[in-house]
Amino acid sequence: MKTRKMLLIVLGFFLLLESSALAAGDDWRKLNPKEKDNVRRNYERWEKLPPKDKEHLREEWERWNRMPQDRRDRLKQRFEDDRRNRN
Repeated sequence: MKTRKMLLIVLGFFLLLESSALAAGDDWRKLNPKEKDNVRRNYERWEKLPPKDKEHLREEWERWNRMPQDRRDRLKQRFEDDRRNRN
């Protein structure tokens, strides 16, 4: 249960990073203030992490990217469903 919860937290973090990175990659000037603030906060959180945690997140990110697209889509959907159910 603890592992599953940690995995969901990590996946949630990656989803935030992915959406922010994609948005920022398009063009910083096109982002609205809320999106810019989100990118800045994520970057600040990243900078404050200890190197060991950064390495762990990089490994998880690489693992996520190696996953087949259909599996990523299912995990994203499960995460979104869980998030909706919590609210």
